[in-house]
Amino acid sequence: MQDVFWGVAIIGIGLAMGGSVFLGEFTLFNFFFDGLGIFFIGKGVVGMLGERNRQ
Repeated sequence: MQDVFWGVAIIGIGLAMGGSVFLGEFTLFNFFFDGLGIFFIGKGVVGMLGERNRQ
């Protein structure tokens, strides 16, 4: 769950600063940070689903 939070936080900071791929700003820096945020969100979701299947 914490990974999802940090992924959303990274993307949210980018959106607040005005530089994000989701706003149409296609730079290497924005791709890196938005990709990092999406990675952490995906990692958190996969971890939660794996934990649910173990129980």
